Amino acid sequence: MKRSASLVAAVLFLGTQAVATSKDKAPPADGKLPDGVYAVQREGAKEKEVLPLKEGEALAVHRHRYLKKADDQPPRFLVIRFAPEGMLDLAGEPKAEREGDEVVRILLKLRPKAATALERLTRDHLGRHVAIVVGGEVVTMHKVREVIKNGDVQITSCAPGAAKYLLEQLKAHQKRE
Repeated sequence: MKRSASLVAAVLFLGTQAVATSKDKAPPADGKLPDGVYAVQREGAKEKEVLPLKEGEALAVHRHRYLKKADDQPPRFLVIRFAPEGMLDLAGEPKAEREGDEVVRILLKLRPKAATALERLTRDHLGRHVAIVVGGEVVTMHKVREVIKNGDVQITSCAPGAAKYLLEQLKAHQKRE
């Protein structure tokens, strides 16, 4: 698989809570955001730095739980939209690359429509952050350093056990689709 760009797995948000600002654009009743790739609208070290929320926006707390060097990372407050800009429409099962028994990298291939949306999102947000949501939780956040083409995505830099957990979540996502 050609890797035109990579996304570096950084975080898993536990207890991500979407906050509605409009009844028409509210998240599902369970409060979980749909799976997909989201542009980060605003971020800050304190909740008050990103408020107030605008119509259609959700608030999530980035706890850096699954980042290799998460211990020294303070929480970040993120504002994203309720609807993703790109879907995680996988063209096949996520593939794990291992070092010994440990999963160290996950390779994803998106279907053409999802790949086109990701390319557009990364082109429009160069130098800014995007977040990936799986199972209603933000599982990764990345600074876009280059346009991601062809739908080839690589996720790395997880804490021990985190890549395996993320791989399981992505496989479960694919089965739900």
